[in-house]
Amino acid sequence: MVPKTLSPLSISGYSVLPIELPPVPSFPNPATHYLYLHPHEPRVPDPDSSRSLFIVNVPVTTTETHLRHLFGAQLSSGRVERVEFHDTAAKKSTAIIPTQTTTITNPKKRKRETTEELQLELDAAEFPRTWDRELHYSGAHAIVVFVDRFSMEASLKAAKKAAKTRSKIVWGQGIEEGRFPALGIQRYKSHNKLRYPARAELLRTVNDYMTIFGRFEEARLREATRGAEVPDEDGFVTVTRGPKINNVAREEEMRELMEKHKEKNKGLQDFYRFQMREKRKGRQTELLRKFEEDKRKVEEMRRRRGKVRPE
Repeated sequence: MVPKTLSPLSISGYSVLPIELPPVPSFPNPATHYLYLHPHEPRVPDPDSSRSLFIVNVPVTTTETHLRHLFGAQLSSGRVERVEFHDTAAKKSTAIIPTQTTTITNPKKRKRETTEELQLELDAAEFPRTWDRELHYSGAHAIVVFVDRFSMEASLKAAKKAAKTRSKIVWGQGIEEGRFPALGIQRYKSHNKLRYPARAELLRTVNDYMTIFGRFEEARLREATRGAEVPDEDGFVTVTRGPKINNVAREEEMRELMEKHKEKNKGLQDFYRFQMREKRKGRQTELLRKFEEDKRKVEEMRRRRGKVRPE
């Protein structure tokens, strides 16, 4: 009998944690899956990196609930603060930055926002979700942020111990039903329903986006005006024409854009001014010609009736 090959405990500095995926209707047999854990060491450290674990090859159906249950209940090692997956970490970070950088120090005076902060808010804006649960691609990674460094180190130590003792860990075992949206046909029924959000929800989403976009445009014009007033090396300030930050200027700008749009739709027939003048002269000449012609017709009719009186 060929002995069963045991999985290595570490690969390239990553600790290997075998887990068992339970059978599902599409594949009614359990399968062994491997998680690869390592302390999070980004190129640019942040305040949370020292208490975070970097996990590679998470199952495609992984949710935050699964990872909380893994470290909190199955390994009984540490408390998880949050989980950032590869496809949502950037959006969460961009959504947090504007809130932190626009802290109000004086309740009577709000800090002016910059275009960089508002651009992050625009990038983080989303339409209503059409899926109630995100799926991940094969080999995806996640960052698990613990409440403190001690919890992170204890969790990594517990994972190494479970791998060394060959403890059986069934993925998701013990999680109460209903803690996360179901898969299968129910997932697609929910998707079909979420594809048609309520009109009020769509309107609120669009209004929120346009509000941020309006603030972004005001900040952009304000920064452009401020940049034009910076003196050069010789101490001179270059006077440039720029729009004023008020509603009148914005209305004028919109009116000009509308006029330009109308002119483009007219084509090239009125591209030169002299063409427009010649066209007006032609219309006036045509009107005078018709007037004289009508006048002659009236005189001819009166002459035939014998009612023409010389002046």
